This record gives sequence, structure tokens and C-alpha cells, in this order.
Amino acid sequence: MMHYGEVGEFHPGSETIKKNIVKAIALSDLLVIVCDFADVSGSLPVWLDFLAGKPYLLIINKIDLLPVRAKQPEVVEYLKNYLASLGWPAPRDIIMTSGMKGKGVDIWAGRLSKETVPGARIAVLGVTNVGKSSLIKRLLKLEGSAISPTISKFPGTTMGLSNWSVLKGRNTLIDTPGLAPEDRMADLFCPECASVLVASQKIEQKLWGLKPDKGLIIGGLCGFSYLGNEETVIIAFSSPELVMHRTENSKINTLLDESPSWLTKICRKCRQKIEWQECTVHLENNQDLAVAGLGWISLRGVAADFTICLPKGVRFEVRPAFIGKKS
Repeated sequence: MMHYGEVGEFHPGSETIKKNIVKAIALSDLLVIVCDFADVSGSLPVWLDFLAGKPYLLIINKIDLLPVRAKQPEVVEYLKNYLASLGWPAPRDIIMTSGMKGKGVDIWAGRLSKETVPGARIAVLGVTNVGKSSLIKRLLKLEGSAISPTISKFPGTTMGLSNWSVLKGRNTLIDTPGLAPEDRMADLFCPECASVLVASQKIEQKLWGLKPDKGLIIGGLCGFSYLGNEETVIIAFSSPELVMHRTENSKINTLLDESPSWLTKICRKCRQKIEWQECTVHLENNQDLAVAGLGWISLRGVAADFTICLPKGVRFEVRPAFIGKKS
């Protein structure tokens, strides 16, 4: 939050936030889970333990950041399969939106009306910086409301539960505080550095040829060392504010440790908190290696191993290719 141009450091404790979220879920008849298209791995899996058997809508927000060639129907179908792989019950619907541009908000409003009865309460859930408040602001504007929630690029703007009258007074929307999963890249850093990882323009998509013993660094925060024996191709996806740098495997750890200013925008204080960990991961053709809160690489070649170097505590996953041609 901003106060006279300064970024505030006050945030409620994680247990307080979780209690508020559980309370909102218990009070509600329908859940709305907001997922960041650009960070599916960091913004979606954490909610499985909160569903409590309630029906839910899944909102895929920030579709204005989709790469030009990405097709919305393909993204929706992918998310259906992704949810099933995580063991989720099927959502009532998957809706593509842009809180910044207002796209899809009318569809969301129509679906809320269809899925609820008069007097029903609806809890809106999302991790920090997923865009919940922007969507609610757009919904209220659509209805001609003169009041709306505060929005910010910095995490933690919504501190408690906020109730909003929607659908012309028919229902109550409960805006919950953003949950920090604590296993995303941004969860390790101060608000200013965390905001650097939040894309505000279309996701950058770069195709790279990797020869044996070559690798890639994203944002000075994660390194991917290719361990294959023949040249291959990867597609890397991340915020355009983050530098992608191809280099020799032998230089990756040194560059991550030294964190030169041309490679990373993370402040010195946050960089000093990082403890690096390494894991070897096997990828098949058309599989992604996604890092929660940062981005992902997609292998488009023969199966191979990669060594991934990233801050300790940050989660990563192997999944089917999310974006792009699959053959």
C-alpha cells in the first residue's frame, strides 16, 4: 500500500488471513477463485484445501497478457485438464477476464446471476496480486456503483473482508484478503521487488536453441541448465520486465550468486536473503517446467534432463505444455 509515496510494510499475519478466508467461505454459497493466467502454477493449486465442497467458478484473469498466438478456448480446455490432474472437482464454469481492460466481466456477472439465488453470498478468493480487486471494481462499475475497492500492484492491499452489494442488490460479494502461498518467487521479497515479478504487459515469449552445456537464466532468479547431448529448442515465458539470458551451464551459478544489475531488478537486501537450491528434472517433448511466481520454459525437442537452480522454498512443477503448438 502507498502512503505519501512510500510503500507500507504492514501486513496481517498469514494465519489471520487464512482465518478470514475460511470465515468467508463458510458464509458463502458460491466461491469465485481468481487465477492469474501468467502464473497458473503459483496462483491456483493452493486453493484445493479451501474448497470445502462448495460450488465454484474459476476466473482466469489478465487475459490481456496472453501471447498473440494463444487461443482462449485452448486455455480453457487446458485448465479443465489441469484441474482434473490436481484432483479438483469440476468448476461450474471457467471464465476468461481482464480486470484492467474490463473484458469478460459482463460474462462473469451473468454467470453469478445464473448460479445464485437472491440473498446468496459469494466469496472471491485469490492469491496476492492476482487481480481480485480490479475485477470487483469493474463489476461494480458495470452496475453503476459509485464506490469500489482500492487496487494496487503491491501485494496485501485488501487487508480484511469487504462486502459489496452486487446484481442490483440481489447478492453480496465478499472480497477476501490476498493469500500469499509462501512458495512463489514473489513471496520471498519486499513489496517493491515482488511488484517487479507482476507482468503489466503481454507475457514475453522467446524461442531459444540450446546446445549441449548451454542454459538459460530468467530475471537473475532462476537458472535452467540443459543436460542433453544434442541441440534442442525451448520456449521461455516470463514478464517482459525480466531479463532472459542464455549462457554456458558453468556460468549460471556464478551469475545467480553475483546478481549483476543488468540481469536482475531485485534489491540487494532481498538478494541477500536467497538460499539457492538445485534439482535435476526430466522433461519430455511438449512439457513445461514452471516456477511459481516467475515463469516457465517449454521443451520442444527430444526428452532431456535439466538442472534447475532457484531460491530455496520456491515451488516448481512439470506439466503438459500450456501455450503454443503441441506437435
